[in-house]
Amino acid sequence: MSSDRGPYINPEAKAYSRSELLDASAVKKFHSSLPLYAPTPLVSLRELAEKFGVKSILIKDEGNRLGLPSFKILGASWGTFRAIASKLSLPLDSSLDDLSEAAKNASIKLFAATDGNHGRAVAYMAKLLHLPAEIFVPRAVKDHERGLIMNEGATVIVVEGDYDAAVRSAAEKATTLPSGLLIQDTSFEGYEDIPSWIVDGYSTMLYEIDTQLEEQGLKPTIIITPVGVGSLATAVVSHAKSGGRSITTLAVEPDTAACLHTSLKAGRITPIKTPGTIMTGLDCGTVSTDAWPVLQAGIDASITISDSASHDAVVYLAGQGLQLGPCGAAGLAALLKIAPTEPGSIGLTPDSVVVILGTEGTRPYSDNL
Repeated sequence: MSSDRGPYINPEAKAYSRSELLDASAVKKFHSSLPLYAPTPLVSLRELAEKFGVKSILIKDEGNRLGLPSFKILGASWGTFRAIASKLSLPLDSSLDDLSEAAKNASIKLFAATDGNHGRAVAYMAKLLHLPAEIFVPRAVKDHERGLIMNEGATVIVVEGDYDAAVRSAAEKATTLPSGLLIQDTSFEGYEDIPSWIVDGYSTMLYEIDTQLEEQGLKPTIIITPVGVGSLATAVVSHAKSGGRSITTLAVEPDTAACLHTSLKAGRITPIKTPGTIMTGLDCGTVSTDAWPVLQAGIDASITISDSASHDAVVYLAGQGLQLGPCGAAGLAALLKIAPTEPGSIGLTPDSVVVILGTEGTRPYSDNL
């Protein structure tokens, strides 16, 4: 797909609002109970702010979240906790030890599909709770990523097909066991609760950002989020458009895996084939069904980027002392693409405070682009 695809703009998103139904304090309390919990850094990119003439540009560095190199553990941990508690009728104030004991006694086994970080996060939770896990991956997932998942103690199943095929395989396998639980961050017909809990888990990152900005006397005006199936973007829109907030949301996807961008332009969920990208965590062909209505109404702008643009952003961030991978740098690549040519499309002004979600730490990838 061409890298000159223009941005999608939704002027009506500015007036969109959502009710604040989530008790984010319960989610944050849970995350605070996990080993190694600490807020991740929010780093100022002063040079870029000066270049583009805005008040502030900051990036949320998720390169080390609870000992893993991605924000995904926030959703996978809360989703796993809620799924087990629901299946076994446990109270939501159960300790991890109590949850683990009950899950082991019930022979709970976790299943997930992934193109990288989500599956590793589910595998980590299985290890933490002393449970078995099977993680299904598309053939395109590299040996390095498979090895990281196996190092968490999970069994890795390679699927001949893309991410969507891996999701189908994981879902089918989970249903063969009465004690099987699919912990997946994409929803489909008949499978909505766990993906929604995973979305809720991402709220911790967003409330951390609020606190960190308040400490600097700042309020966000624009949030840039990468999009795979849309779970993180759903959390971003839900936060940005609730509680009296009206923050502009910019979604970014790979040129070759622009399932949301394609769907927004078509006005309906439009599955696509994905030939591959160095942004493997965003290499998704179908928007999550639960995410779609929120994103269709609440995303202010959507843009796609090339692999080379993502790589250039990785290199720039490394020069600033930030070790982020291609998915983590995607938001910066989007800003570097849109700010010089179409700043008005996302409302960039001298008063803008731009927050980029740097979702993934550094990892090996081919830079022969």
